[in-house]
Amino acid sequence: MYFKQDNTYNEMRKNSTMQWLTELLESEDVVNKNGAKLTIEHIEYLNYKIKELEDKNALKDEFLKKLKSKVNNK
Repeated sequence: MYFKQDNTYNEMRKNSTMQWLTELLESEDVVNKNGAKLTIEHIEYLNYKIKELEDKNALKDEFLKKLKSKVNNK
């Protein structure tokens, strides 16, 4: 049986971190403001790469299922 993974804690942590970074962007401190901007951009890049790898993995899974069904049919 497969159960949906509970990501409540991770979502809360992500939202809290993003809120904190957004507050830093609004601050007057230039170093914190630029650091927060850079961090948000890096998080967006990492999320893009995760999505890219998930798509690639799904494609490989699809190929392997087709290959397995071909082998089983012979």
